[in-house]
Amino acid sequence: MTSGSTLVLGMGNPILSDDGVGLLVAGRLAEEALPAGVEVRLSEVAGLRLLELVRGFTRVIIIDALKSPAEAGREPGEIVRYEAKDFKGGHRWRSAHSIGIDTALALGHELGYNMPGEVIVFAIEAEDVETFGEELSPPVAAAAERVHELVREELGA
Repeated sequence: MTSGSTLVLGMGNPILSDDGVGLLVAGRLAEEALPAGVEVRLSEVAGLRLLELVRGFTRVIIIDALKSPAEAGREPGEIVRYEAKDFKGGHRWRSAHSIGIDTALALGHELGYNMPGEVIVFAIEAEDVETFGEELSPPVAAAAERVHELVREELGA
């Protein structure tokens, strides 16, 4: 990695329906010509494991599914753009087995790691993250196309 490098990180579980959307979008981006200094990775882990994935990069763009509580009023396929400091949701980001991205970044700073100065999260509201399957629901598949475009715009590609 070099100074000024960007990581695009697709996250999810490829066999839990809509949960695989981040992996799908990042996988497409990995096959395309992107600006110099951009690296694309796919990951099925979160929490403390994020420290090793993101350290050393200047900027990180994360793509993942989001499963909001009903009271949030989000519709499947809705795209939410967060910065790390704003990120409060995601079924994988806060659980008994993992810590939130904001906490992981703060811990990395405390440990003296070279952590990214900018973290953007494109989260797609999922319809189903519990059914075994590799197909995305129609609204999430449509949103994946838009997030692909949004990430390319962020990268200036």
